[in-house]
Amino acid sequence: MVNPRFVAPRDVCELRLTRIWEDVLGRDHIGVKDDFFALGGDPAKAQAAVAAITAQLDMPLSMETFVEDPTVERLACRLRALSGRLNAEPVVALQPHGSKRPFFFLPGGEGNVLNYHDLARRMEPDQPLYGLQNPGLHGDRPPHRRMEDMAAEHIAAMRTVQPRGPYLLGGHCTGAMVALEMALQLQRRDERVAVLAVCDAWSPAVLQERMKTETFLDDLVVFYTILAAGFRCWFGTDLGLKSEDIRAIPPERRVADLMRLAWEHGVYPPDTPDDRVDTVLGLYRFFSDCRYAPAERFRGPITYLRARGSDFCETPTEGWEDVTTQPLRFREVPGNHVTHLVEPNVESVVREIRAAIAEAQVS
Repeated sequence: MVNPRFVAPRDVCELRLTRIWEDVLGRDHIGVKDDFFALGGDPAKAQAAVAAITAQLDMPLSMETFVEDPTVERLACRLRALSGRLNAEPVVALQPHGSKRPFFFLPGGEGNVLNYHDLARRMEPDQPLYGLQNPGLHGDRPPHRRMEDMAAEHIAAMRTVQPRGPYLLGGHCTGAMVALEMALQLQRRDERVAVLAVCDAWSPAVLQERMKTETFLDDLVVFYTILAAGFRCWFGTDLGLKSEDIRAIPPERRVADLMRLAWEHGVYPPDTPDDRVDTVLGLYRFFSDCRYAPAERFRGPITYLRARGSDFCETPTEGWEDVTTQPLRFREVPGNHVTHLVEPNVESVVREIRAAIAEAQVS
């Protein structure tokens, strides 16, 4: 039977396998725990899927292995065991269809672009959407030390999809600062950034002020609680962990218990490294420690989308009017810091992004 709870792809490997299955089976909204044969697959379709996986992922795969592991989740574990490069792609085609100029989106928080499935689905069928993965999220590579270096790497990756501007950029939370620095570097190269969309984020100056009093990077129980709350919003699954529960766990066991629950609830693939939480913590610390300050003001338009129920932002504009020479295009959207980017609230976000792109008059 098809797994009763839909679990969306959680990394690039699962995403690519899911798309192959959708093409072969002629259906969409396939979850990573769904059985290929329960979805209508037969030996001929299985052979077609094996051939497509071998060709597109450049990985050896036998029919016997496919039949033994007929879910995206289990098959992805097999393939990742053979090669770690499957998740190392810097640009992820979240919604590759359509002839319009692509919109490039920078993730916040955990740094996983696959958290934005709902945004990608709402962009369909004509607006391509690409996510730019945070370097250091997968593999052994350490995070950048400077925002400028991270932004430069993202620009190079983006140009493999779109070599020249005008560019359409956006970012959520900390990803908005990376998008801003990308826009400034492109501006210095006389490349136009026609849209810069900021989704519920602190400006660089506000971040520096707020981090003086924030405790979640020092009190890791608070950090783990924030992660658990994010899982609940992104994936609709409750790990059942509150701060008092985490404090009752011996410190040396807290990460292991959090990861165990994340695996059990399908938040992470079963072969996710035990140190994933530490990796995510390192990404958070990067944004705090890099002390980023823009070298100049952005001369293009900024669309600032503030979540109406945000428990993250404290002021209407969070200082974004100070980083642009143009009037800030301020819009309030339903939801909180995370839920404004998931159903049903994300429809309002997409509507505002589409309006900003239309106002920019780019084809």
